[in-house]
Amino acid sequence: MNIVGIITEHNPFHNGHLYHVRKAREECAADLVVSVMSGHFLQRGEPALFNKWARAEMAVRGGVDLVVELPTAFSVRSASAFALGSISLLDRMGVVTHVCFGSEAGNTDILWPAARVLACEPVKFKEILSTLLNTGLPYPAARAEALTRYLAQQGVNLPEETFKSPNNILGIEYLKALINTGSSIVPSAIKRFAAGYHDREIDPVSTGVDSANNGSANNGPANIASATSIRERLISDNNRTDGIAAVVPTASLEVIKREIAGGQGPVFIDNYDRVLFYLLRTLSHEYLSLLNDVGEGLENRILEVSLAADSVRKLLQGVKTKRYTWTRIQRILSYILLGYTRDMAHAFEKNGPLYIRVLGLSAKGRASLKKIKKQASVPVITRTSPFLGKGDNIAQMLAFDVRATDIYTLLYPGKTITRQGIDCKIMPYVR
Repeated sequence: MNIVGIITEHNPFHNGHLYHVRKAREECAADLVVSVMSGHFLQRGEPALFNKWARAEMAVRGGVDLVVELPTAFSVRSASAFALGSISLLDRMGVVTHVCFGSEAGNTDILWPAARVLACEPVKFKEILSTLLNTGLPYPAARAEALTRYLAQQGVNLPEETFKSPNNILGIEYLKALINTGSSIVPSAIKRFAAGYHDREIDPVSTGVDSANNGSANNGPANIASATSIRERLISDNNRTDGIAAVVPTASLEVIKREIAGGQGPVFIDNYDRVLFYLLRTLSHEYLSLLNDVGEGLENRILEVSLAADSVRKLLQGVKTKRYTWTRIQRILSYILLGYTRDMAHAFEKNGPLYIRVLGLSAKGRASLKKIKKQASVPVITRTSPFLGKGDNIAQMLAFDVRATDIYTLLYPGKTITRQGIDCKIMPYVR
């Protein structure tokens, strides 16, 4: 029995994700599709548009059989830790045979050489990287150029852009994680179709997937646009959904409309404003210096800029430099909200994901749970409360997810404050 894992944010679940689910099932001859999905805070440091249960529902109604949460400890980290947490979670399920991801390359053969270099970091590669960093290049650009130069010396000639494309970067990290975990999961890459990851305008391109029927038939075109462009359209249209209707499945549109009507989204980084600036006006330099990814006096720059900034976006613009990228600063702002310290990050990364938390499942996914519970090396969680309060590592990691939910719901655009502790009350979506 083949079971394929996909690693996702589904922010929101759109026609490109529908295409990915169908192709993953097809390419890997899979009987079951399992999605490891980020919770309320995402890899680029942004909040999710809609809560994790709504996004899990979209995914299940879009053809995913089982949606499990990537713990917040990993979902809000940089690419390396995000990928390691995701691959480790799939591996610890004990039943996943394949992992399928989208990439600009569309071919794992192109990505493997870089993954092998990063998994062992040869001395010569580190020397090249160090030299480039000393020129003032930001880390992502320096690493891309170092990989290009080092591999060329080994007779592998690839354009530097291969290592700068966002989905290629994640794909390389997934392969690296497979190496470092010793996993037997077989990787597969599908070419990212039509819309670019960073495209900000909806300019849909047709595929053969029928979005109205959730990809179950091939009798009508579905338009693909990037998640970024969908989010931008919601902002520009003041949360009206007419402009995105052509590029998301019917089921996703229904969920999106319901969540907006209920005041539970969309949530954007702009919603950080009041909570974040309250924290920046009350927390000390010393405390901020303990947060993950904060170093070299960056806490001083953040606090200094915050004195004059009157929005999160102006804060980001003021703190960003050639050395400190926009994405890194976004993640740090999320760490401030979550109280995510460097020590916490190290402890979580050392242990890896310690549970399989179910957010949504189809009838087929539900039937598979018994086998997963039997073969998984970590507990499968459908009810949160029994695992909290034990004082062990599982409880600490899970409590961080609960904290993330309690903070995330404060960002809802609706006027009603969501009660605390809903992470322990909402059950997985079942279709």
